[in-house]
Amino acid sequence: MLVIAAKSGQLGNRLLLFAHYIAFARENNLWLLNPAFDEYAEFFQATANDLFCAYPPPPIKIKANRWLRIKYYQFNRYLAQSKLFKLIDITREKPFNWSDSKVTEQVKANSITFMQGWLLRDGWFVQDIPNLRKHREAIREYFKPLEKYRQNVDKLISTMRKDADILIGIHIRQGDYQQHQSGRYFYQSEDYVKVMASVKQLFPDKKVRFLICSNAKQDPNLLAEFDYYFGNNQIIEDMYSLAECDYIMGPPSSYTMWGSFYGDKPLYMIRDLNKAPNLNDFVGFDDWKGVFHYREDWSQSYWEWTH
Repeated sequence: MLVIAAKSGQLGNRLLLFAHYIAFARENNLWLLNPAFDEYAEFFQATANDLFCAYPPPPIKIKANRWLRIKYYQFNRYLAQSKLFKLIDITREKPFNWSDSKVTEQVKANSITFMQGWLLRDGWFVQDIPNLRKHREAIREYFKPLEKYRQNVDKLISTMRKDADILIGIHIRQGDYQQHQSGRYFYQSEDYVKVMASVKQLFPDKKVRFLICSNAKQDPNLLAEFDYYFGNNQIIEDMYSLAECDYIMGPPSSYTMWGSFYGDKPLYMIRDLNKAPNLNDFVGFDDWKGVFHYREDWSQSYWEWTH
């Protein structure tokens, strides 16, 4: 049995990490527990009523509130550090992938192994994408949002699709991106408007409608030239609404990467504001590749995406 014993980033990172563990567990017939998913468990069908956030889903589930989930996570953190069980600590000093690691050799079906580390996030998993592809449908089913969120997403998307030929979802991520990697991917709203205008020109004979999801309030006056809707401003509904668009774009972020993976939709990562994007820049999740740039300050290490 594997236990994910530490948290890694926010929602997008947690989903991608959890998904990779699920693929690994399916490949090796292992049982998986993820107490580190506590803040987000309440949003999904498979985990909302399962304290353990287990895969495969257990036949009998223990319902939990937020307090109990926090205590469950803290207890597992204690066990991970107690030296009573095997702990595999995967550092961020170099890219990680299951096939090249010795994790499979260290994990035994009848033992309990705790794992921690920022593995599989922000592109550290590029060599394991085929495994995600193989188990995509099982993963999609596990991370299906609760019915109330799905209904809100369906209502928004069906409204947007009326009289529109192309839906393009854009993630305007500001807020926390002012500090993330020293503001490397923090863009002003005017920058996003320029990218939107450039992308709109790629469909000259189509009626293009944009879905705008953001963690910062946007000025409608800046968007007057576009046919657009704002997202519902709910963390799950925005993510899964982006997944329903025909194309997705935004700065490098696991939030849009999950939308691309879950919805099987092409994604354009905005990395160069001076570049005029073309349709080939919208890449399916399965086709991403990358070059790893190591920095002595591990927090500054990053992937440069290619395709």
